Amino acid sequence: MADTGSSAVPRPPGAARGRPRRAGVEEAALSAAVELIAERGYAGTTIDGIAQRCGLAKTTLYRRWSSKAELAVAALAARLGEPPVGEVPGRPGLEATIGWLATQVSDPSMRLLLVGLTGEAARDHDVRSGLRERIRDPFTRRLADRWGLPRARVDLAFDVVVGTLLHRVVMTGRVGANDIAAVTGLATGLLFEEQQG
Repeated sequence: MADTGSSAVPRPPGAARGRPRRAGVEEAALSAAVELIAERGYAGTTIDGIAQRCGLAKTTLYRRWSSKAELAVAALAARLGEPPVGEVPGRPGLEATIGWLATQVSDPSMRLLLVGLTGEAARDHDVRSGLRERIRDPFTRRLADRWGLPRARVDLAFDVVVGTLLHRVVMTGRVGANDIAAVTGLATGLLFEEQQG
């Protein structure tokens, strides 16, 4: 084989190609997405605007997220973290979880993220899939596994709880203790109706 004159040292197996990722890039982009959606709403936020806000090139964002919707779903997942699931099944554990959800939807930036993404999900299959895969399914799977409940029932209860809380805070501006108690009662009936019967 002819010598090409290349003096490149072979890369070890598994070594990354291209430029290394800067520390904090994802966190900066996710924070910028939340800030801009809180200020301008989902529809008024662009990838260009997010890139400008966090001081990154638009191409850097597109290497990590294929669209504004994917970035927004990632921002929502990062802000939510891992929702609490009570150790013991029943109303007390549900009330704590629903109270936590009420706090999340009461936060203006979180509410705008949720409303924007929910509206987009009605038009975009990828957004629907992203919300299910990153937000709803991990939580309902944990709850179903920990409490020994059918997934379909937990999925329905999740939709009822989140939909009710979000609608309530959009219509009235707040979710109160009475609202949390009422929604907990609905969820308890949906999840434990057979045990109560």
